[in-house]
Amino acid sequence: MDLPSYSLAERDRRWDLARRLMDAEGVDALVVHGGAGWAPDAYLTNDRPGAIVVFPRAGEPVMLVGSPAHVGDHLLAGARGDAQWIRPENVLVAKHAHGVAETLRAHGLSRSPVGVLGLEPCPPSHADPLMPYALWSSVLQQLPQLTARPVERAFVTRALPQSGEELACVRRAAAVGESMARAMLEAVRPGVSEAALYAAAVAECLRQGAVPGDVSIVSGREPVSCGPPAWSYRPQPPRLVEDGDLVLAELSVRYGLREARQRLTIAVGDVHPGTESPAKTARASYEAGLATLRPGRLFGEVVTAMREAGGRDPHSLAGGRHPHSLADGRHPHPLVHSLNPSGVTGGSGARLGDLPRSARYGLLAEQPTIGSDLPLAPGMTFALTPTCASGGHLAGLGGTVVVGDDAPIELNTITTHLMRSTR
Repeated sequence: MDLPSYSLAERDRRWDLARRLMDAEGVDALVVHGGAGWAPDAYLTNDRPGAIVVFPRAGEPVMLVGSPAHVGDHLLAGARGDAQWIRPENVLVAKHAHGVAETLRAHGLSRSPVGVLGLEPCPPSHADPLMPYALWSSVLQQLPQLTARPVERAFVTRALPQSGEELACVRRAAAVGESMARAMLEAVRPGVSEAALYAAAVAECLRQGAVPGDVSIVSGREPVSCGPPAWSYRPQPPRLVEDGDLVLAELSVRYGLREARQRLTIAVGDVHPGTESPAKTARASYEAGLATLRPGRLFGEVVTAMREAGGRDPHSLAGGRHPHSLADGRHPHPLVHSLNPSGVTGGSGARLGDLPRSARYGLLAEQPTIGSDLPLAPGMTFALTPTCASGGHLAGLGGTVVVGDDAPIELNTITTHLMRSTR
Protein backbone atom coordinates (compact mmCIF):
# COMPACT_ATOMS: atom_id res chain seq x y z
CA MET A 1 0.00 0.00 0.00
CA ASP A 2 1.41 3.37 -1.06
CA LEU A 3 0.89 5.60 2.00
CA PRO A 4 1.86 9.25 2.53
CA SER A 5 5.09 10.05 4.36
CA TYR A 6 7.16 13.12 5.23
CA SER A 7 10.22 14.17 3.24
CA LEU A 8 13.25 16.20 4.27
CA ALA A 9 11.59 19.11 2.49
CA GLU A 10 8.77 18.90 5.05
CA ARG A 11 11.35 18.85 7.84
CA ASP A 12 12.99 21.97 6.41
CA ARG A 13 9.62 23.70 6.07
CA ARG A 14 8.76 23.08 9.72
CA TRP A 15 12.19 24.06 10.98
CA ASP A 16 12.04 27.24 8.89
CA LEU A 17 8.61 27.98 10.39
CA ALA A 18 10.15 27.64 13.86
CA ARG A 19 13.04 29.96 12.98
CA ARG A 20 10.67 32.55 11.53
CA LEU A 21 8.73 32.38 14.77
CA MET A 22 11.95 33.03 16.70
CA ASP A 23 12.64 36.04 14.50
CA ALA A 24 9.13 37.42 14.97
CA GLU A 25 9.17 36.92 18.75
CA GLY A 26 12.74 38.14 19.23
CA VAL A 27 14.04 34.95 20.86
CA ASP A 28 17.19 32.92 20.28
CA ALA A 29 15.74 29.46 20.88
CA LEU A 30 12.55 27.50 21.48
CA VAL A 31 11.90 25.17 24.40
CA VAL A 32 9.02 22.88 23.48
CA HIS A 33 7.30 20.71 26.08
CA GLY A 34 5.59 17.73 24.46
CA GLY A 35 2.31 16.30 25.59
CA ALA A 36 -0.45 18.35 23.94
CA GLY A 37 -2.94 16.58 21.73
CA TRP A 38 -0.99 17.52 18.64
CA ALA A 39 2.46 16.80 20.14
CA PRO A 40 4.42 19.99 19.29
CA ASP A 41 7.69 18.20 20.09
CA ALA A 42 7.01 15.56 17.42
CA TYR A 43 6.04 18.34 14.99
CA LEU A 44 9.72 19.32 15.03
CA THR A 45 11.28 15.85 15.40
CA ASN A 46 9.09 13.44 13.38
CA ASP A 47 9.73 11.07 16.27
CA ARG A 48 8.04 9.48 19.26
CA PRO A 49 6.02 12.11 21.15
CA GLY A 50 6.70 12.98 24.76
CA ALA A 51 10.06 14.74 24.61
CA ILE A 52 11.27 18.23 25.49
CA VAL A 53 12.85 19.88 22.46
CA VAL A 54 15.43 22.65 22.68
CA PHE A 55 15.75 24.33 19.29
CA PRO A 56 18.50 26.98 19.03
CA ARG A 57 18.08 29.49 16.25
CA ALA A 58 21.59 28.77 14.93
CA GLY A 59 21.50 24.98 15.20
CA GLU A 60 19.39 21.85 14.97
CA PRO A 61 16.78 20.70 17.49
CA VAL A 62 17.94 18.70 20.49
CA MET A 63 15.52 16.04 21.75
CA LEU A 64 15.52 15.41 25.52
CA VAL A 65 13.81 12.08 26.21
CA GLY A 66 12.72 10.47 29.44
CA SER A 67 14.01 6.91 29.19
CA PRO A 68 16.53 4.69 27.38
CA ALA A 69 13.56 2.98 25.67
CA HIS A 70 13.01 6.19 23.73
CA VAL A 71 16.60 5.97 22.49
CA GLY A 72 16.02 2.32 21.60
CA ASP A 73 13.12 3.33 19.37
CA HIS A 74 15.29 5.93 17.66
CA LEU A 75 18.13 3.45 17.18
CA LEU A 76 15.83 0.81 15.68
CA ALA A 77 14.26 3.35 13.33
CA GLY A 78 17.72 4.27 12.07
CA ALA A 79 18.60 0.63 11.46
CA ARG A 80 15.41 0.16 9.46
CA GLY A 81 15.97 3.26 7.37
CA ASP A 82 12.97 5.17 8.68
CA ALA A 83 12.76 8.90 7.96
CA GLN A 84 14.56 10.45 10.94
CA TRP A 85 15.04 14.17 11.43
CA ILE A 86 17.11 14.18 14.65
CA ARG A 87 20.71 12.99 14.58
CA PRO A 88 21.72 10.51 17.32
CA GLU A 89 24.12 13.12 18.72
CA ASN A 90 21.10 15.32 19.46
CA VAL A 91 19.11 12.69 21.39
CA LEU A 92 19.74 12.89 25.15
CA VAL A 93 18.20 10.94 28.01
CA ALA A 94 17.76 14.19 29.93
CA LYS A 95 14.06 15.10 30.11
CA HIS A 96 14.39 17.11 33.32
CA ALA A 97 15.26 20.61 34.49
CA HIS A 98 19.01 19.98 34.64
CA GLY A 99 18.95 18.59 31.10
CA VAL A 100 17.14 21.66 29.76
CA ALA A 101 19.49 24.02 31.59
CA GLU A 102 22.63 22.19 30.47
CA THR A 103 21.45 22.09 26.85
CA LEU A 104 20.79 25.82 26.87
CA ARG A 105 24.23 26.43 28.42
CA ALA A 106 25.93 24.21 25.83
CA HIS A 107 24.49 26.41 23.08
CA GLY A 108 25.44 29.68 24.78
CA LEU A 109 21.83 30.53 25.64
CA SER A 110 21.97 30.82 29.43
CA ARG A 111 21.45 34.60 29.27
CA SER A 112 19.30 34.77 26.17
CA PRO A 113 15.58 35.28 25.52
CA VAL A 114 13.93 31.95 24.70
CA GLY A 115 10.42 31.17 23.52
CA VAL A 116 8.62 28.46 25.44
CA LEU A 117 5.75 26.25 24.34
CA GLY A 118 4.04 25.07 27.49
CA LEU A 119 3.90 28.20 29.66
CA GLU A 120 0.44 29.35 28.61
CA PRO A 121 -2.93 27.66 28.24
CA CYS A 122 -3.97 26.82 24.70
CA PRO A 123 -7.61 25.73 24.79
CA PRO A 124 -9.30 23.54 23.85
CA SER A 125 -6.35 21.13 23.82
CA HIS A 126 -5.36 22.11 27.35
CA ALA A 127 -6.90 24.66 29.70
CA ASP A 128 -3.74 24.98 31.82
CA PRO A 129 -0.05 25.26 30.89
CA LEU A 130 1.63 21.95 30.08
CA MET A 131 5.06 22.80 31.44
CA PRO A 132 5.37 21.41 34.99
CA TYR A 133 5.81 24.26 37.45
CA ALA A 134 8.55 22.52 39.40
CA LEU A 135 10.54 21.71 36.25
CA TRP A 136 10.48 25.23 34.83
CA SER A 137 11.08 26.85 38.21
CA SER A 138 14.19 24.72 38.55
CA VAL A 139 15.40 25.75 35.09
CA LEU A 140 15.06 29.42 36.05
CA GLN A 141 16.88 28.82 39.32
CA GLN A 142 19.80 27.29 37.42
CA LEU A 143 19.73 30.02 34.76
CA PRO A 144 18.70 33.19 36.63
CA GLN A 145 19.56 35.45 33.68
CA LEU A 146 17.43 33.53 31.21
CA THR A 147 14.41 35.38 29.79
CA ALA A 148 11.39 33.22 28.93
CA ARG A 149 8.54 34.29 26.66
CA PRO A 150 5.40 32.22 26.02
CA VAL A 151 5.01 31.66 22.27
CA GLU A 152 2.54 28.79 22.03
CA ARG A 153 -0.36 30.75 20.60
CA ALA A 154 1.87 32.29 17.94
CA PHE A 155 3.25 28.85 17.10
CA VAL A 156 -0.25 27.33 16.81
CA THR A 157 -1.39 30.10 14.45
CA ARG A 158 1.60 29.53 12.17
CA ALA A 159 1.19 25.75 12.19
CA LEU A 160 -2.53 25.70 11.29
CA PRO A 161 -2.11 25.93 7.46
CA GLN A 162 -1.06 22.46 6.35
CA SER A 163 1.52 21.69 3.69
CA GLY A 164 0.77 19.41 0.76
CA GLU A 165 2.46 16.50 2.54
CA GLU A 166 0.49 17.15 5.72
CA LEU A 167 -2.79 17.38 3.81
CA ALA A 168 -2.08 14.00 2.25
CA CYS A 169 -1.90 12.57 5.78
CA VAL A 170 -5.11 14.37 6.78
CA ARG A 171 -6.84 12.88 3.74
CA ARG A 172 -5.62 9.45 4.73
CA ALA A 173 -6.93 9.90 8.28
CA ALA A 174 -10.30 11.11 6.98
CA ALA A 175 -10.59 8.12 4.63
CA VAL A 176 -9.93 5.77 7.54
CA GLY A 177 -12.61 7.63 9.51
CA GLU A 178 -15.08 6.93 6.70
CA SER A 179 -14.25 3.24 6.93
CA MET A 180 -14.71 3.32 10.71
CA ALA A 181 -18.16 4.84 10.31
CA ARG A 182 -19.12 2.18 7.77
CA ALA A 183 -17.89 -0.54 10.11
CA MET A 184 -20.15 0.80 12.86
CA LEU A 185 -23.11 1.01 10.48
CA GLU A 186 -22.59 -2.58 9.37
CA ALA A 187 -22.25 -3.82 12.95
CA VAL A 188 -25.18 -2.01 14.55
CA ARG A 189 -28.45 -3.84 15.21
CA PRO A 190 -30.69 -4.40 18.23
CA GLY A 191 -28.94 -6.51 20.86
CA VAL A 192 -25.40 -5.42 19.92
CA SER A 193 -23.48 -3.69 22.69
CA GLU A 194 -21.89 -0.26 22.50
CA ALA A 195 -18.58 -2.02 23.15
CA ALA A 196 -19.00 -4.12 19.99
CA LEU A 197 -19.61 -0.98 17.92
CA TYR A 198 -16.62 0.73 19.52
CA ALA A 199 -14.49 -2.34 18.77
CA ALA A 200 -15.66 -2.47 15.15
CA ALA A 201 -14.58 1.13 14.58
CA VAL A 202 -11.23 0.87 16.38
CA ALA A 203 -10.38 -2.47 14.73
CA GLU A 204 -10.97 -0.97 11.29
CA CYS A 205 -8.76 2.00 12.16
CA LEU A 206 -5.90 -0.20 13.31
CA ARG A 207 -6.32 -2.58 10.38
CA GLN A 208 -5.63 0.32 8.03
CA GLY A 209 -2.50 1.38 9.89
CA ALA A 210 -3.90 4.51 11.51
CA VAL A 211 -4.25 5.34 15.20
CA PRO A 212 -7.59 6.01 16.88
CA GLY A 213 -7.74 9.10 19.04
CA ASP A 214 -10.62 9.82 21.39
CA VAL A 215 -13.71 7.82 20.44
CA SER A 216 -17.04 8.88 21.93
CA ILE A 217 -20.21 6.81 21.76
CA VAL A 218 -23.65 6.81 23.36
CA SER A 219 -26.90 5.05 22.50
CA GLY A 220 -30.51 5.47 23.53
CA ARG A 221 -33.77 7.09 22.52
CA GLU A 222 -33.07 10.44 24.18
CA PRO A 223 -29.30 10.93 24.58
CA VAL A 224 -28.22 14.21 26.16
CA SER A 225 -24.68 14.41 24.74
CA CYS A 226 -21.96 12.15 23.37
CA GLY A 227 -18.78 11.48 25.32
CA PRO A 228 -16.51 8.62 26.36
CA PRO A 229 -18.65 5.54 27.03
CA ALA A 230 -19.60 5.25 30.69
CA TRP A 231 -18.24 1.70 30.81
CA SER A 232 -14.77 3.03 29.92
CA TYR A 233 -14.44 4.78 33.29
CA ARG A 234 -17.15 3.23 35.50
CA PRO A 235 -17.36 -0.51 36.25
CA GLN A 236 -20.62 -1.41 34.53
CA PRO A 237 -21.68 -3.42 31.47
CA PRO A 238 -21.86 -1.73 28.06
CA ARG A 239 -25.39 -0.81 27.06
CA LEU A 240 -27.17 -2.98 24.49
CA VAL A 241 -28.65 -1.18 21.50
CA GLU A 242 -32.43 -1.40 21.15
CA ASP A 243 -34.78 -0.96 18.21
CA GLY A 244 -35.69 2.73 17.94
CA ASP A 245 -32.38 3.89 19.41
CA LEU A 246 -30.00 6.51 18.17
CA VAL A 247 -26.29 5.73 18.21
CA LEU A 248 -24.19 8.88 18.41
CA ALA A 249 -20.42 8.79 18.02
CA GLU A 250 -17.43 11.01 17.42
CA LEU A 251 -14.38 9.48 15.81
CA SER A 252 -10.84 10.83 15.93
CA VAL A 253 -8.22 9.33 13.62
CA ARG A 254 -4.51 10.15 13.42
CA TYR A 255 -2.10 9.32 10.65
CA GLY A 256 1.38 10.83 10.82
CA LEU A 257 0.08 12.81 13.82
CA ARG A 258 -2.36 14.58 11.50
CA GLU A 259 -5.93 14.31 12.76
CA ALA A 260 -9.33 13.96 11.12
CA ARG A 261 -12.66 13.91 12.94
CA GLN A 262 -16.14 12.66 12.14
CA ARG A 263 -19.39 12.97 14.10
CA LEU A 264 -22.21 10.61 13.25
CA THR A 265 -25.73 9.61 14.21
CA ILE A 266 -27.16 6.22 13.27
CA ALA A 267 -30.92 5.70 13.48
CA VAL A 268 -31.59 2.08 14.43
CA GLY A 269 -34.92 0.88 13.05
CA ASP A 270 -37.97 3.08 13.60
CA VAL A 271 -36.77 6.05 15.62
CA HIS A 272 -38.94 8.80 17.07
CA PRO A 273 -40.10 11.27 14.37
CA GLY A 274 -38.75 14.07 16.54
CA THR A 275 -35.24 13.04 15.54
CA GLU A 276 -35.72 14.32 12.00
CA SER A 277 -35.85 18.01 12.91
CA PRO A 278 -32.55 18.24 14.85
CA ALA A 279 -30.89 16.14 12.14
CA LYS A 280 -32.05 18.60 9.48
CA THR A 281 -30.92 21.54 11.60
CA ALA A 282 -27.50 19.97 12.07
CA ARG A 283 -27.22 19.44 8.31
CA ALA A 284 -28.22 23.06 7.66
CA SER A 285 -25.57 24.18 10.14
CA TYR A 286 -22.97 22.04 8.38
CA GLU A 287 -23.87 23.53 5.00
CA ALA A 288 -23.63 27.04 6.43
CA GLY A 289 -20.16 26.25 7.69
CA LEU A 290 -19.15 25.09 4.23
CA ALA A 291 -20.52 28.27 2.69
CA THR A 292 -18.52 30.47 5.06
CA LEU A 293 -15.25 28.54 5.21
CA ARG A 294 -13.36 30.72 2.74
CA PRO A 295 -9.89 32.31 2.76
CA GLY A 296 -9.99 35.76 4.33
CA ARG A 297 -13.12 35.14 6.40
CA LEU A 298 -12.79 35.05 10.18
CA PHE A 299 -13.32 31.92 12.24
CA GLY A 300 -15.96 33.76 14.28
CA GLU A 301 -17.98 34.29 11.11
CA VAL A 302 -18.08 30.53 10.55
CA VAL A 303 -19.30 29.97 14.11
CA THR A 304 -22.01 32.62 13.72
CA ALA A 305 -23.18 31.24 10.37
CA MET A 306 -23.44 27.73 11.77
CA ARG A 307 -25.35 28.91 14.83
CA GLU A 308 -27.81 30.89 12.73
CA ALA A 309 -28.24 28.43 9.86
CA GLY A 310 -30.83 26.18 11.44
CA GLY A 311 -32.64 29.14 12.86
CA ARG A 312 -34.77 30.26 9.94
CA ASP A 313 -38.13 28.67 9.45
CA PRO A 314 -38.57 28.11 5.67
CA HIS A 315 -42.35 27.95 6.15
CA SER A 316 -42.55 31.32 7.88
CA LEU A 317 -43.35 34.24 5.57
CA ALA A 318 -41.81 36.55 8.12
CA GLY A 319 -38.62 34.56 8.16
CA GLY A 320 -38.96 33.84 11.87
CA ARG A 321 -36.80 31.48 13.83
CA HIS A 322 -37.33 27.76 13.53
CA PRO A 323 -38.31 26.25 16.89
CA HIS A 324 -35.15 24.11 16.76
CA SER A 325 -32.76 26.96 15.98
CA LEU A 326 -29.18 26.44 17.08
CA ALA A 327 -29.12 30.15 17.85
CA ASP A 328 -31.88 29.72 20.41
CA GLY A 329 -31.50 26.05 21.21
CA ARG A 330 -28.95 23.74 22.73
CA HIS A 331 -25.80 22.36 21.14
CA PRO A 332 -23.78 20.40 23.71
CA HIS A 333 -20.62 20.18 21.58
CA PRO A 334 -18.68 22.77 19.58
CA LEU A 335 -20.18 23.23 16.12
CA VAL A 336 -16.72 23.65 14.60
CA HIS A 337 -13.13 23.59 15.77
CA SER A 338 -9.73 23.61 14.16
CA LEU A 339 -7.61 20.53 13.66
CA ASN A 340 -3.84 20.16 13.45
CA PRO A 341 -3.79 21.68 16.00
CA SER A 342 -7.14 22.25 17.71
CA GLY A 343 -6.37 25.78 18.85
CA VAL A 344 -9.67 27.51 18.00
CA THR A 345 -13.15 26.28 18.78
CA GLY A 346 -16.77 27.36 18.62
CA GLY A 347 -18.64 27.80 21.88
CA SER A 348 -20.89 25.12 23.33
CA GLY A 349 -22.99 24.24 26.34
CA ALA A 350 -25.58 27.01 26.00
CA ARG A 351 -28.91 26.42 27.78
CA LEU A 352 -27.67 23.37 29.61
CA GLY A 353 -29.87 24.52 32.45
CA ASP A 354 -32.97 23.84 30.32
CA LEU A 355 -32.48 20.10 30.74
CA PRO A 356 -34.68 18.24 33.22
CA ARG A 357 -32.95 17.65 36.56
CA SER A 358 -30.23 20.20 35.71
CA ALA A 359 -31.30 22.51 38.56
CA ARG A 360 -29.51 20.26 41.06
CA TYR A 361 -26.11 21.00 39.52
CA GLY A 362 -23.78 23.76 40.59
CA LEU A 363 -22.04 25.98 38.06
CA LEU A 364 -23.25 25.30 34.49
CA ALA A 365 -20.75 27.36 32.54
CA GLU A 366 -20.97 27.76 28.78
CA GLN A 367 -17.75 27.30 26.82
CA PRO A 368 -17.03 30.51 24.88
CA THR A 369 -15.80 30.68 21.31
CA ILE A 370 -12.00 30.80 21.21
CA GLY A 371 -10.14 32.36 18.28
CA SER A 372 -12.97 34.37 16.68
CA ASP A 373 -10.49 36.77 15.08
CA LEU A 374 -8.44 34.07 13.32
CA PRO A 375 -8.33 34.79 9.55
CA LEU A 376 -8.88 31.63 7.53
CA ALA A 377 -6.14 30.60 5.11
CA PRO A 378 -5.82 27.81 2.52
CA GLY A 379 -4.66 24.54 4.04
CA MET A 380 -6.29 25.00 7.42
CA THR A 381 -8.29 21.97 8.55
CA PHE A 382 -11.49 22.03 10.58
CA ALA A 383 -13.95 19.61 12.11
CA LEU A 384 -17.40 20.81 11.02
CA THR A 385 -19.40 18.64 13.41
CA PRO A 386 -22.64 20.35 14.52
CA THR A 387 -24.94 18.71 17.05
CA CYS A 388 -28.49 19.97 17.54
CA ALA A 389 -30.70 19.19 20.54
CA SER A 390 -34.46 19.61 20.38
CA GLY A 391 -36.37 18.70 23.49
CA GLY A 392 -35.31 15.16 24.27
CA HIS A 393 -33.95 14.53 20.80
CA LEU A 394 -30.36 14.95 19.67
CA ALA A 395 -28.54 14.49 16.37
CA GLY A 396 -25.01 15.26 15.28
CA LEU A 397 -23.14 14.90 12.01
CA GLY A 398 -20.17 16.17 10.05
CA GLY A 399 -16.55 15.57 9.23
CA THR A 400 -13.21 17.09 8.29
CA VAL A 401 -13.06 20.03 5.88
CA VAL A 402 -10.05 21.82 4.39
CA VAL A 403 -10.00 25.53 3.56
CA GLY A 404 -9.30 25.53 -0.17
CA ASP A 405 -8.02 28.29 -2.41
CA ASP A 406 -11.61 29.09 -3.39
CA ALA A 407 -14.11 26.53 -2.12
CA PRO A 408 -13.84 24.26 0.93
CA ILE A 409 -12.78 20.64 0.41
CA GLU A 410 -14.94 18.03 2.13
CA LEU A 411 -13.02 14.92 3.18
CA ASN A 412 -16.02 13.01 4.53
CA THR A 413 -19.42 12.17 3.08
CA ILE A 414 -21.01 9.22 4.90
CA THR A 415 -21.10 11.02 8.26
CA THR A 416 -22.45 14.35 6.97
CA HIS A 417 -26.05 13.07 6.87
CA LEU A 418 -28.18 11.11 9.30
CA MET A 419 -27.20 7.45 8.85
CA ARG A 420 -29.83 4.71 9.03
CA SER A 421 -29.63 1.03 9.90
CA THR A 422 -32.42 -1.28 8.77
CA ARG A 423 -30.99 -4.51 10.22
